[in-house]
Amino acid sequence: MRIASLTGLRGIAAVSVLLYHIPHNPAFAQFAIPLFSRAYLAVDLFFILSGFVISYGYYERVARNPSAKRYGDFLVNRMARVWPLHFVVTMVFTARILLNVSGSQTIALDAPNLLTNLLMVQSWGWGTQPIAGNSWSVSTEVAAYLLYPLIAALAFSRWAWAQLALAVGVLVLVAASGRGASGPLDVNDSDTVLTLLRCLAGFSLGVIAYRCADRDWCRRVLAGATGFPAACAAIALALLLPVGDVVVVCLMPLLVLACYYNGAAARAVMANRVSFHFGLISYSIYLWHPLVRDIAARAMTVAHGRGMTGWDGLFVLGMLAATWLLCWASYHMVEVQGHRAIKWLQRGGRRAAPTAGAAA
Repeated sequence: MRIASLTGLRGIAAVSVLLYHIPHNPAFAQFAIPLFSRAYLAVDLFFILSGFVISYGYYERVARNPSAKRYGDFLVNRMARVWPLHFVVTMVFTARILLNVSGSQTIALDAPNLLTNLLMVQSWGWGTQPIAGNSWSVSTEVAAYLLYPLIAALAFSRWAWAQLALAVGVLVLVAASGRGASGPLDVNDSDTVLTLLRCLAGFSLGVIAYRCADRDWCRRVLAGATGFPAACAAIALALLLPVGDVVVVCLMPLLVLACYYNGAAARAVMANRVSFHFGLISYSIYLWHPLVRDIAARAMTVAHGRGMTGWDGLFVLGMLAATWLLCWASYHMVEVQGHRAIKWLQRGGRRAAPTAGAAA
């Protein structure tokens, strides 16, 4: 079952990353929005959300009552969710590199890069590069899926406090590494394991947050009318700190929990039609938008060369509209159909048995 406010939160995070990335193409540098200057931290929110939502859907089946079959089913379900779109986007980005569609070619299409991208292990620290740039984070999440039973076992044990301390310590280590591109925690290099550790730390925080979700003290603080606004305000204040990335990420589980409790304020902001819609197509938004941006930038540069100036804002609006249309189609035609196809193969070509409710 979907929790509408958490789906909407994922949508807001995906749109934030899109707006953050627009000025990363020099052609659109003038469209930088200060509010989203640190939206690279929305990727850490994705990691936390994944740990929380996966625990919501799978903890009882995979971690509390483990078995090889249930673990295998879990991995198939997760790969059915993420691999089809990753594969299609990787193939399109490969064609982009071969045809030089956007005017740049920076990634070698050699055997190591191609193989690791197809297997979704390209960003595990051995130097291979993600062909579809944003896919680095999806690759690291695959590692989190593989380790989920262990991460959940620790989070629900007496050693949860040590896991929490370790996760925060890892985030501090990543932020102090000096590898951050736009900020201390913006580490996504291909030649370091810190990228993978960044994901595992955030994912662990999400699993720990799920353990806290049913605690009375947690509900008292975050389930009331002020829980969601207070979590948002705390994160906003932390964003004012010049090097407060780790503080911001450590506060994000509070926001996830407030959305999980689905209070009136959380529903108004995160569960409305627009936020929920963007949440449904958030994975497509996250993977497709750099390509649409770069093609739009190339088109605008060509237009400038032909004397068509003063229309840059329309190019940006067109890019946003094209991104939305592409991602809406991608969700239905690639994500949903790809998931169904893999599940059909898992069943050996048999139709799914009817169920009484929606799948988690």
